[in-house]
Amino acid sequence: MDEPTAISADMFKYWHVDYQNGSVRVVYQDGQVLDSELEARYRPINSQVEGSTFDWEKWWIYTTTTRHDLILTEGFNPASPPPLNGRPAVYLDQNRWRTVADVLHEPARVKDLSERRAAQELIDLANDGGIVLPLSTGHLIETAGLHGDRRYEIGIAMARLASGWQIRNPLDLWKHEVDRSMRRRLGSIESAPVLHPIVTEPGALFGSDSSLSITDETPDLDKLMTMLTMPSVILDALVDPERIPKNPITKWVTHHAAITAQIHAEHLPKEQRRRLARRRYWNENIGYYTAAYRRLANSTDFPMFSDAELARLFANSPMVGLMSELFIRRFIDHMGKWKRNDLVDIFHLSSAAGYAQYVCAEAHTGTQLRDAQRTLGRPETVFTTLDELLTAVRSDGARADSERARTER
Repeated sequence: MDEPTAISADMFKYWHVDYQNGSVRVVYQDGQVLDSELEARYRPINSQVEGSTFDWEKWWIYTTTTRHDLILTEGFNPASPPPLNGRPAVYLDQNRWRTVADVLHEPARVKDLSERRAAQELIDLANDGGIVLPLSTGHLIETAGLHGDRRYEIGIAMARLASGWQIRNPLDLWKHEVDRSMRRRLGSIESAPVLHPIVTEPGALFGSDSSLSITDETPDLDKLMTMLTMPSVILDALVDPERIPKNPITKWVTHHAAITAQIHAEHLPKEQRRRLARRRYWNENIGYYTAAYRRLANSTDFPMFSDAELARLFANSPMVGLMSELFIRRFIDHMGKWKRNDLVDIFHLSSAAGYAQYVCAEAHTGTQLRDAQRTLGRPETVFTTLDELLTAVRSDGARADSERARTER
């Protein structure tokens, strides 16, 4: 399909992609219809998605599955900030999504009535302009361990309620915070680039290094095609009936368990162990900081940081402050056991707690994150039950559009 001279709602009414027969239909405002073949790069294999339609007037993408479930995705406008419209971002850990999916499909499965009620209210708020429920790469990783109808139900619930909202890949957020830290050190924070963490930008959860993401240099037509096809990419990943075996990441687990053992063997007082653990976290990740500093300073030098300076450096970063605290706590907890899932939990829940207004997490990491927020003097926005989460969301004033309309009458 040749790129049109103008890509605008003045010209187009609908774009429709049929993934089952590999075609694209463009409907113009004047009623003209143009059919063409879908480029191979946009064609999924064995897709569970039937098709996607982009409504140019509403700026929405409607995606249907081969089981005839409909998913509505909010479109992306690269020229505007994310259209949150006052809605707070609420991040749910994977096990909390399971509860929400059960309530969406068959409420009686959830025996805890307070959790069932809270899940239903969150569903109502998400469906009616009250909150956004962003997805992350961590959700895709965890969902991949499911299979069959159970995976389909959870995947549909996540895609439907997220409506295209994503939290950026933790590595991108981490690198952004490192860049800001080094700019602050160099006195050039005013020139730091702006990065929105909660977005509808296509492929943001996959990361800037992924072929699925877009950049400022991506041609407008490719941005539009990526926006139109990305809901099907994410939906396919969520509902794929085949379970993908989880990588045990044995080397990562063994390496971090060894650090914990080494620190325990020093037999130091707690505060000295904390300083040692912070320094070890710094040494593990110093490469990100040296690369950023040398790029920004155009120099091969790199400054030394005292323990107090390191503590301030980490604390000033939304995600890194929490992530470093989690690593420090686990480095000095010789009774704890490092597990494969720690990698997903630490990175994705730290980024969520750093940028979403509310987080509902599993009990272990959720409790540690809330303690870390308290240690850093931050508001405590991490909860371990949906009921606690909803109480906080409601007390802070979140309301659905229909609720606001009733109070305004």
